[in-house]
Amino acid sequence: MSQYHLLGRQPILDENKRIFAYDLFFRDEDRKPDKTPGRFATISVLTKVLNQFGAREILGSYKAFVRVEREFLFNDLILDMPKDIFVFSLLYDMPFDMNIARRILELRRKGFQIALNDAILDDELLKRIGPLLPHFSYIKIDVQKSPKDRFAHLLGRIRLYDSELIATKVESPETAQFCEDMGFERFQGYFFAKPKVLKQQKIDPHYRSVIQAYNLLISNAEAEEIASYLEQHSALSLQLLRYVNSAALSLARRISSIQEVILLLGRHNVAQWLMMIIYAQSVEGKAGTTPLALMAKNRMELMRGTWKLMYPDAPRKELDEAHFVGALSLLEAVMQAPLQKILDEFNISDDIKSALLHRRGKYAHVYMFVESIEKCNQPAIDLFLNRYRIKRSDYDRLIYETAIMVNRLEEEFESI
Repeated sequence: MSQYHLLGRQPILDENKRIFAYDLFFRDEDRKPDKTPGRFATISVLTKVLNQFGAREILGSYKAFVRVEREFLFNDLILDMPKDIFVFSLLYDMPFDMNIARRILELRRKGFQIALNDAILDDELLKRIGPLLPHFSYIKIDVQKSPKDRFAHLLGRIRLYDSELIATKVESPETAQFCEDMGFERFQGYFFAKPKVLKQQKIDPHYRSVIQAYNLLISNAEAEEIASYLEQHSALSLQLLRYVNSAALSLARRISSIQEVILLLGRHNVAQWLMMIIYAQSVEGKAGTTPLALMAKNRMELMRGTWKLMYPDAPRKELDEAHFVGALSLLEAVMQAPLQKILDEFNISDDIKSALLHRRGKYAHVYMFVESIEKCNQPAIDLFLNRYRIKRSDYDRLIYETAIMVNRLEEEFESI
C-alpha cells in the first residue's frame, strides 16, 4: 500500500494566461487511473482535498473541477460538498437520460456549478446533449479530438448559451493559436502547464486509532464510549491492561476492563499513556522505549512543572495543555508527516498549535524554555528564571523529579 496521499492537479488558465481554476484528478501508486472505479476516484479526490491536503493549501482562492460519474452524481453525498470550492465535471460519454437531466437541474437550483468534461464538438454532441447545454456552467471542449471542418460553426451555436467555454488538450503552439483564433478565453493543456502530482505522507492507521482515542479522552465523551472504542482496537486495549496491571503501579488487585482503567487512572493519565504508545511505536506489539519516548516524557513533565512554578494556582486545564505541548512536540519525527497536518488530527486548542507551529502565544515562552534546558543554554535558562522569579532550588527540584519520572517510564515499559 502506498505511504503517500497522491492527487493530480493541472491549472486552467484565463485569457491573460493566469490561473483561473484547477482541474483535479485521481492519482495513486497502487491503482492505475484507467483501472479505478469512477465513484472511488471521485470520492478519493474529494476526500484528499477536504481531509488530507486541505482545500486552501492546494487551491488557494481558486475553484476545483472534479470529474464525476453517474453513480456519484445521484449520491446525496454530493449535496454536502462545498459549492464554493467544487465544480462537478460530468463525463462526456455518460448516457444523458431524463434522470440525469432532472439531477442536473436540481443541483443547479441548489447553487452547484456543473461542467461538461472534455466534450468532442460535433453534430452528435448537439443531438445527444443539446437541450442540457444551457444548464452547464462550463463546457470543456477537447480541441484535439474535435473535427475541424465544422468547428467554428458548432462553436457559434454553443455560444448562444451562457456557458463558459474551456479549450482542453491544448498541447502545441499551433493548437494554442487555433484556440485563440476561435475566441476561447479559458485554456487547459500541456502547452501551458503539465499536470502536477501532489504528494503528502500518510499518517499510519495505527497512529490514527491512538489519535481518535486521545480525542475521545479529552472530549466530553462518556467513559463507556471511550472504553468501547479502545476495546475495538485490541492492540491498544491489551497494552493498557498490561500497563495498569504492571508492577510499576503496584495495585492491590488486577484490573480486567478498559472502563476500570479509565476510572482508575483518569482521562489525562490514559491520554498521556496513549502518547507514550505513539513514541514507543509499540501499537503493533513492539516492546521497549525509544529515545524519542524518553525525550517526549521529559518535555511533558518539564512543561507541566514549569507552568506550575510560574502559576502555582493555575487551573488543571492549563496544566494539561502545557503538558500536551510537550507531548505533541516530537510527533513529526515519529509519524514522518508535517506537524501542521498531524496537529489538525488532534482536538487541541489554538494555544497549543500556536506554541508548536509558530513559537507564539500562551505556552510559547515555556516551550522555548524547555528547549533551552535540552540545549543546556544556561544564559537563556537564567534569564527565564529571573523573569518569572522562579527560585533556583525549585528549578533544581523540577529537574530532579523529572529525571525520576523519565527513568520510571523505562521501568514501566520493561514491565509490560
